[in-house]
This record gives sequence, C-alpha cells and structure tokens, in this order.
Amino acid sequence: MFANITILIDDFNGVEHGFIKSYGFSALIEINNKKILFDTGTKIQPLLLNFKTFGVTPSSLDAVILSHNHYDHTDGLPGIFKENENIPVYVHRDWDAQESYKGITVPKKNQVIVEKGREISEISPGLFLTNSLWSSDYGGIHEQALFIKTNESYILLCGCCHPGLSAILKERTNLGIQLDTPLHIIGGMHGFKFSSEEAIQLNPMLKSVILCHCTMNALNFRRQFGDKCLVGIVGKKYKFS
Repeated sequence: MFANITILIDDFNGVEHGFIKSYGFSALIEINNKKILFDTGTKIQPLLLNFKTFGVTPSSLDAVILSHNHYDHTDGLPGIFKENENIPVYVHRDWDAQESYKGITVPKKNQVIVEKGREISEISPGLFLTNSLWSSDYGGIHEQALFIKTNESYILLCGCCHPGLSAILKERTNLGIQLDTPLHIIGGMHGFKFSSEEAIQLNPMLKSVILCHCTMNALNFRRQFGDKCLVGIVGKKYKFS
C-alpha cells in the first residue's frame, strides 16, 4: 500500500512554485484511490487556491479529518463545504469541549465522532486515529493524530502535537501498531522536544521527520535526527511506500 501526502497549508517554511503560504496547517492524503484532507488551515481562499494549483477539487475529497478545534486547523472548512456539502468530517469525542482559540462549528450532519482510537476503515484500510489526548496548552486542548499504514512503514500525521509527540507515539500500543515498525512523522510539533534518551530509542525506526507549522524546537530535532529531519514545503508531494 502506497500513500502520498501533500502539504496544502503551512507557514513554517517555503512553497513550491504557484502555491501560497498561509497560517495554519492542512495536508492532503492520497491512499487506495481515496483523498482525505487532514486539517483545513485558517483561511478559505489560500486553501482553495492551493487545491486548484495542485489540480484537485474539494468535490473529489472522500473525508476530512480535524486534529483539534483551533481556528488555524478548522477555518478553511467552509470552503470545502461549498463544493462538497455532505462530506464526512472526523472529529474526536471531546470536540465540543470549551477551548481557547476555538475554530468554526462543524455541522452535526457532517460530524463523525470517533469515540476511541481505532482504524477508520470505512474511509480506507490502514488509517488509524488515536484517542482524544489532552494538553494543558492555552488552558486546555484535546487533539487526535493519524497513523497511516504503508507497505513498509507507518506515517504519523500531526496537527500541532499539543499533547506531546511522546504521548501520541504511545498510542501505537492501543492501535495495535508494533513499536519497532519503521516510522515517518510529519506535521506541527509546537513546543515539544524529545529527551536524549527518547531520541536514541526512536532513531533506529525513524525514517524521517518533516517539521511544519508551529514547530518551536527545529534545531533540537535536527541535532537528534540529522539528515532524517526535514522542513515541510507547501505544494510538495511526499511519497511513501
């Protein structure tokens, strides 16, 4: 099973020709002839323009997954609804909890609430959403992340990683993912950084870590993982086998 991930919204680094940088995060997953949008950025127009540049329409999407309810990950969603009004939107069980910097409301008719971490095989085999994980950031925020199975590895896709990458990686046990399976990580890392011991333990199975959006400790990742550490580029298609 192969998967492609293309960053459509990000503000961390650069852009491919014709794409627009915008605050927030959004990534397009292509797997098993399905297209899934992970987060939607802050603004509608940059998201739709980058869709057009990439040559994909929102009407072709099979689902949206939202990592957490902050506006820089949710507020491009109305642009998707304009062309795909009945698209399912996967949110965690704590989606309606009070949060700071809360994003738009997801219509009830579109919400698919994931009560606990599981394979969301109704979209495609090999997609695993974590449990809703809590962080004290900004007074409290709940977040989920996505593991994607390919032939040779797993990809971990994160929005902002508020609960910490260590907590998200522990979800592999709950999801039945072997801890020694090769792993790629992509997304925003916020203020997280590994301890030296954690980095040493992870390094043998880590194939790449692609830093995006809100990452504050990029130099620490680079020191610990060397050439495996990359920075995300808007419009770049990352291919995983």
